[in-house]
Amino acid sequence: MAAQIALVTAATIVYMTVPAAAPALWAVIGLAGVVAVVTGIRVHRPAHQWPWWFLAGGLLTFIAGDTYYNVLEEYFDASNPFPSPADACYLATYPLFAIGLSGLVRHRWPDRDLPSLLDALIITAGLALPVWVYLVQPLTVVHGLTWQQRAISIAYPLGDVLVLALLARLLIPSPLDGPNRAVRLLVVGTVTLLGFDIAYGILQLNNLWQTGTLLDLGWIAFYTAWGLAALHPSMVALTASVPQRESLLPPPRRLVMLTVATLVAPGILLYEGLSKQTRDAAVIAAFSGVLFLLVILRLAGMVVAHRHAVTRELALRGAAASLVSAFRQDEVDQSCGTAVDRLMGPDVPHRTLLLPTERAADLGAHGTRLMSPAALEPGVAAALVGLPCVLVCPMTQPDRPAGAVPGVLLVAASERQLTETWGSLEILASHAGLVMERVALRQEVVRRENEAYFRTLVRNASDVILILEDDDTIRYASPSARSVFGTDDLIGVPLPDLVDPGDRERAAREPAAVRERGARAGHDHWWVRRREGRVEVEVRCSDFRDERTVSGLVVTLRDVTEQRRLEQELTQRTFHDSLTGLPNRTLLLERIERALLRGRRESSLTCLLFIGLDDFKLVNDTMGHRAGDHLLIAVGNRLSRTLRRTDTAARLGGDEFAVLMEGAKQPLAAELLAAQVIQTLGRPFDLADESVTITASVGVATARDSTDAEELLGHADLALYAAKAATVRVLDHLVSLGVSTLNTDRLTIVEVPLVNPADLDAVAAYLWEEGVYVTLAACPLVPRDRVGFRIQVTALNSDDDIDRLNSALTRLSERFPLRLKG
Repeated sequence: MAAQIALVTAATIVYMTVPAAAPALWAVIGLAGVVAVVTGIRVHRPAHQWPWWFLAGGLLTFIAGDTYYNVLEEYFDASNPFPSPADACYLATYPLFAIGLSGLVRHRWPDRDLPSLLDALIITAGLALPVWVYLVQPLTVVHGLTWQQRAISIAYPLGDVLVLALLARLLIPSPLDGPNRAVRLLVVGTVTLLGFDIAYGILQLNNLWQTGTLLDLGWIAFYTAWGLAALHPSMVALTASVPQRESLLPPPRRLVMLTVATLVAPGILLYEGLSKQTRDAAVIAAFSGVLFLLVILRLAGMVVAHRHAVTRELALRGAAASLVSAFRQDEVDQSCGTAVDRLMGPDVPHRTLLLPTERAADLGAHGTRLMSPAALEPGVAAALVGLPCVLVCPMTQPDRPAGAVPGVLLVAASERQLTETWGSLEILASHAGLVMERVALRQEVVRRENEAYFRTLVRNASDVILILEDDDTIRYASPSARSVFGTDDLIGVPLPDLVDPGDRERAAREPAAVRERGARAGHDHWWVRRREGRVEVEVRCSDFRDERTVSGLVVTLRDVTEQRRLEQELTQRTFHDSLTGLPNRTLLLERIERALLRGRRESSLTCLLFIGLDDFKLVNDTMGHRAGDHLLIAVGNRLSRTLRRTDTAARLGGDEFAVLMEGAKQPLAAELLAAQVIQTLGRPFDLADESVTITASVGVATARDSTDAEELLGHADLALYAAKAATVRVLDHLVSLGVSTLNTDRLTIVEVPLVNPADLDAVAAYLWEEGVYVTLAACPLVPRDRVGFRIQVTALNSDDDIDRLNSALTRLSERFPLRLKG
């Protein structure tokens, strides 16, 4: 795509500045769009290629007409030939465009979507009215035009409106996976084509049209945008069927567009009335009538959709009532089958199947999704044979932690019907899951048959089991209640009084909701206060008022305090270094990915500093690993204090650290931060009553040459390796000259003692003449009895740079008196 943009930009500049080359360059620009479409087809290989071939053919006929027109004017001295064979090519473009766009619509939205079609027609009619009033209508009455010129001039804007209508039909539906970049590029090209074709028609009408003006940029933008649309990977999705959002109301942006489209007709009428030139009342009335009918049809569709939603809601209510009274799995199957029949309607072929827990583990692990019957196990597929698609709905609660799946609801029907009832079937499956769990619990209780055995089981359970009266007071508490509440004297105490004040309202609302629905509610988490502190419990309420042996509401509480603490500790260990507490490589890569996305969105630069401690092994060997650990901790703390709040310091392992810098305006900011890090880490560290001084090397990489986090980290690692290699080579050379101090990374800092301070400016000018671009500053590390300067070399990235610096420093030592060591 970058090559396409660069080629078109260069050709456009030459086209606008060199009139003699205009015809050839115009053909190059147009053919570049055609080649881009063909290349996109060959590279991305969409499932259905023929619509794109028709679009490429339309672009080819368009550029053929332009080229013929330009050749006539430039080489045969034909002044504005109209009509000509070029117009035949132009007019052939519109059927090709229409066929190609209709193919995209057919494959992307294979199901009938009347609301989206009506929205597209409303927008098209609203935009077609000003085109008719201000361009087509004047062309029908203007004098001096032959019937061929008049027909061709009228055909251009009408063809553009046709293309825009098909593109609006492609754009209007709302896919579940969000907007498509290729569609946006097609829209940009088509809108540009419409606008400039209208301008062309007006200029032709007034005999003012000529080539080589800024208006040509509109068609260049059209060629380029359609070519880029085919080159973008998202073009594959335009011929692949995608599910749509089911909504009673259009999205807000579409509502705004529909509002503007319906107000075009009264707006034009108001303008003509105020200007006292009401000439197009009949046309405006006709378009207003069409828009009125389309809006009425759209409202009727919304009413029908609302009725379907009410029907589904009533079906779910009936299913919930039926499931409450179910006590066996076959009753649950029957209730779900009846509910699905009501949701689908009598005329839709479908089948319903409930799979128990032992057969639902694999299917329920991935959430609700559409599948092909062939992907299911043979026994299940045989029961659903003859239907194209299956919706798999796990019988789990949306707010419940992941665990065992009580079952799976399978509904087979057409993909369109399953997409429309997706949400309702999910709700039905969750209700069925609750009932399946209740049935399983009841069967377990019935299987034990002995109340004494059940009481023994309850008394020895680690979970707390409470039985509540209708006023939420506790009638029974299992002995394990002492471990949660700190006492087992709970009889007659209201349950909300035992809960943390912040959760008391929920503790009162949950039992009331269970009594009202007569079914088990979902999971909840409360905090319980006791003398030693607070305890987090997982709560589950069940309605057993109809059970003779219980006759109350059963509340089960499980202490999950330690579980939550272990989860938090595990999360901390997973994403942070255990020694320094800094983020580790995993968390750093995640933050880099987020920073790259934010940088692309905000047009800022993301930089990464890879830091290596040069003398860490020496500290480990001479002072021991304990001192080395303390040094690493001190380095981490010093780095954290040095950085901004938006930056991230991380330890990658061993003596390697990294700093993520976000929001930089240019790479120099990262280089300055690298110099600051080197200076900060160069200060002495106090370890075991000893002062230790270390040096650090820093590699700097930016997101300009990196596409993801791993690549950016690899570039920073390579930069660190190059910085260390450059440090060794320059250091060896400077030692031979007697230079006392060198501290270098990608922002190389060379500290050189100088005898005469007056030579500082002369040294700077000399180095610039030698091709070494430096910044000179006072040298704080040079002893007080000497005068020195610091060289900051901002480009030391290759062997040639290093050799050039070494040669310059050799000649510098011959020209200026440097104070040597010793």
